Amino acid sequence: PFPAADVFNILHWREAIVDSLLCCDLCGFHIPRYVENFVSAARSLRDVKLVERKPVPEAFTPFGTALAEPDMTTKLEYMGRTVNVDAFPVGTNPGYIHEMVNKPSVQQRITEIRDDLGDNKIIVSAGRVDYVKGAKEMLLCFERLLERRPELRGKVNLIMTAVKAAAGMRVYKTAQSEIEQLVGQINGKYSTLTWNAIQLFTEPIPFDDLMALYKTADIAWIPPLRDGLNLVAKEYIAAHGGENGVLVLSEFTGSAVELPDAVLTNPYSDKNMDESIDVALDMPLGEQKRRMEKMHNAVTQYDVQQWANHMFREANAVAVTSPEPEKDLVPA
Repeated sequence: PFPAADVFNILHWREAIVDSLLCCDLCGFHIPRYVENFVSAARSLRDVKLVERKPVPEAFTPFGTALAEPDMTTKLEYMGRTVNVDAFPVGTNPGYIHEMVNKPSVQQRITEIRDDLGDNKIIVSAGRVDYVKGAKEMLLCFERLLERRPELRGKVNLIMTAVKAAAGMRVYKTAQSEIEQLVGQINGKYSTLTWNAIQLFTEPIPFDDLMALYKTADIAWIPPLRDGLNLVAKEYIAAHGGENGVLVLSEFTGSAVELPDAVLTNPYSDKNMDESIDVALDMPLGEQKRRMEKMHNAVTQYDVQQWANHMFREANAVAVTSPEPEKDLVPA
């Protein structure tokens, strides 16, 4: 990802970063918005000229969400040379995930999870501890859900992984403490002897178990305040293989512009968060399948192999057409 120019330009070493990128023949970013953020930052600091703009590729939604862009810069000129820019959203490996989900051991784990939780709606939220991951906002929303809709108490479970971040960072310790306190507060208020509202895991879950959890979950809830892309969303979709399920996805994740059929939500708005989880819980099976099929097609068509092929293809094209620089590209 690349931040907006007014944020990026706070950095003391902003010129050094921009100059180093302008020395490249090809600069790649996850999505068109990050391309435009880089272009804006570069033009604010250096005499960079726009050479070419194009409509965004079909893989990206051009409007309707926070990070959408209808057009994207593809070529810049700086100090007599061309700098190509493009969007390369990293993909996942749907084929491998399908294999994992169909392993007998994973199928057995899926059965165990479903037997343990019965017919309850299962919501999964997976990620590491980070103050921008939206865990606090999600937990407060879940608490409001149980207060607003008491009929759901005992019938919905939130399974949350919040893997501890690197030791020694106070801001992450504070975020971890807030998550644990909120989970304890909600469980203490609403759980019963036979039902635990939230299950929290703070250590890494084995990949087999994580795939079983994705496959079993009725809803994946991914609410970051800011996230460059987010592969958990794509892994959840791949695990379901186009079958029923609902993805609730923050529109401030880069993957939101690839997955407009998710239930897109604004984690800065309590009202919007409440509406989004209601939509997910009440969505008819037919609509679930329609949305998941479209998202599965998207993550399958642009998987990790296509991502790599795209980058190498563009890099090779640039290598053929780019002349040698005529002078020092870094201003004195």
